[in-house]
Amino acid sequence: MKVVAILLAAGSGKRFGEKKQFIKLKGEPLFQYSLNTVNKIEEITDIVLVLPEEDIDRVKIFSFKNVMKVIGGKERQDSVYNALKAIENADIVVVHDTARPFATEKMFIDGIKNVKKGWDGSITAIKARDTIKEVEKGIVKKTLNREKLFIIQTPQTFVFEKLVYAHEKAKKENVYGTDDSFLMEREGFRITVNEGSFLNFKVTTKEDIILANCLIKDKKPF
Repeated sequence: MKVVAILLAAGSGKRFGEKKQFIKLKGEPLFQYSLNTVNKIEEITDIVLVLPEEDIDRVKIFSFKNVMKVIGGKERQDSVYNALKAIENADIVVVHDTARPFATEKMFIDGIKNVKKGWDGSITAIKARDTIKEVEKGIVKKTLNREKLFIIQTPQTFVFEKLVYAHEKAKKENVYGTDDSFLMEREGFRITVNEGSFLNFKVTTKEDIILANCLIKDKKPF
């Protein structure tokens, strides 16, 4: 089965203040850490790297696998769709945000295994540790059962043709979600979870860069 990885690195950096995917951590840009991990995974044969249009020609890539550069879209979902349309053929597709530099090989492999077992998709997740409450306009409405709550991460792995269908349906209906699993769920596809880690955080703030640098000092942060 052909497995293709989509690595998202097309953010504009408006909220962060700069394009975080190009920030250097121990001499390497943030996006390269995800490339390095995917390069170690035998099951993945091809990589689609999604980049801002203005950076697509200047970005240097170090990879042992075939890498195709694709221009990102206005929103994350648009970027994934652009990548999907650029893939000529695949059985399984893995979508990962390169702002999560500490995703492990196991997270990718477990997701691929689950899809090969017959699931339509498998998403990296961790069980909620804290009490979570629903709050509206500053008023606590209710306490949610944390035993049923999971914090969702990437990589997320899907049957390629089904993810394409879910994206095209969402595009036609002008529906946007915060992750690809949402688009699959709304079409009734069967999605399971594979184990993530609290260290697989998304670099979102300047403080996250400090934390990432601390973890990189240890060659084996997990």
